Amino acid sequence: MNTPVPINIDSVLELILTALNDIVDYELAVILKKTDNSTLTVQKAMGPLKNEKMKDYSINLGLRRDMAEKLNYPEPYLFPEEDDHEDTYEEILDMPNGHSCLISPLHSEGAPIGLLTLDHRQCHMFSPQIIRFVGTISRMIEIILSQSDASSYLLSQQKSLLEERNRLLTERAEEFRSVIGESPAWNIVLELIRTVAASDLPVLIQGETGTGKEQAAQLIHRLSTRRDRPFIALNCSALSAGLAESELFGHEKGAFTSAVTQRKGRFELAHGGTLFLDEIGDLPPEVQPKLLRTLQEGSFERVGGEKTLRTDVRVIAASHVNLKEAVEKGSFREDLYYRLGVFPIGLPPLRERGEDIILLAEHFLDQIRTSGKYPGVNLSSDGVQSLLNHDWPGNVRELQNVIRRAALIAGGGSIGRKHLSLEGGNPNKSLPQLAPPEKEGAFPSLDEAMAGHIKAALERTKGKIYGKNGAAELLDMKPTTLQSRMKKLGI
Repeated sequence: MNTPVPINIDSVLELILTALNDIVDYELAVILKKTDNSTLTVQKAMGPLKNEKMKDYSINLGLRRDMAEKLNYPEPYLFPEEDDHEDTYEEILDMPNGHSCLISPLHSEGAPIGLLTLDHRQCHMFSPQIIRFVGTISRMIEIILSQSDASSYLLSQQKSLLEERNRLLTERAEEFRSVIGESPAWNIVLELIRTVAASDLPVLIQGETGTGKEQAAQLIHRLSTRRDRPFIALNCSALSAGLAESELFGHEKGAFTSAVTQRKGRFELAHGGTLFLDEIGDLPPEVQPKLLRTLQEGSFERVGGEKTLRTDVRVIAASHVNLKEAVEKGSFREDLYYRLGVFPIGLPPLRERGEDIILLAEHFLDQIRTSGKYPGVNLSSDGVQSLLNHDWPGNVRELQNVIRRAALIAGGGSIGRKHLSLEGGNPNKSLPQLAPPEKEGAFPSLDEAMAGHIKAALERTKGKIYGKNGAAELLDMKPTTLQSRMKKLGI
């Protein structure tokens, strides 16, 4: 995999506002930067109410004394709906009376540097929990604005959080070698991980079972400033309330019948490092308030104990269920959801990562080969096509298990369709059968198999690569990636 490169500030701000919209229902989100002592200029705007006039729009603080005053507020400010105030974008946007308007001042070293504004045409859209969440996400925007410029990559002369991130990506690029994938959907995930890794913001990873949520959490930890401290994981599923509390916070000797010794909980074990809470949606409701308090205050007591302990951990939570829906159903606390979901990351299912399937399969085969048991195991042409035609409801975990089983059934030889035993599949992804090896008993290398598959796609599309019904669309690849692969394979 290529070494990741820094992205520009516009891309980072877009990622943040996109992630923000997963939790906060806004119609217009704008980040303004203070370009001089009396001017706020739009740096980034998103939402259905965004228009062309937003680009490079500026607010003269000398004329808008109300905005200049609120720029010094220490916390987000929600305009009362009965307040007859002048709208932030009154010159370029017509908003109804009583609409929802929230502003969050952005500061650096105590001085105002900009403003985050959120607007919605409906009233009562921004609850107290959302206001607190916006205040948290504003801290990240402050770091970006204070250390970056719109026309340059995120490399500044001063030390900053994002500079640390980029330094880590350059000097520790080997950390990405175990993260397999080149598809557009997977590259978006990696970009989000690179963005949030060097901060201490809580991360919520959501995705189907088997998509690699713990691997993503481990990568965030390896790229963070806590990389040399513990990474402690806890699966919250199938835990009773009492057991979950003991696992998280530990217990004192004699706290309950089987507590024959004092035991440290995961928060203590992860001190200074990262705590990964898998399947957080299954955490018993009785324990959720204590977890929320620990996240807010950084302190807790062991079960049966009276001494308050301090903890310094970065929490990464994961769930295969939609936590926002769980909140709506009342099975998960809304305030805990907002506390955990400061930076949400969604992992795509394997069926949306078409071009990564063979890369992952070869990675698992390489693990088998290096173990010494089956040094000659490989994929045949029809094996490659069978893998590409399958829908993979169990995602990466299913693929790994299928490859392990097929290697055993094939006796360490060439894995074909009959060894994979895959059923179903996506008929829209089927391609003409690849040509068999010229000599009986011979099998193609992985590059030969991939070349044959690409040639079959090109034959079906009559050589068309770009656009609708092109080979890139058929193979679920970016056209530029396909052309690069063709060049490498000599097609």
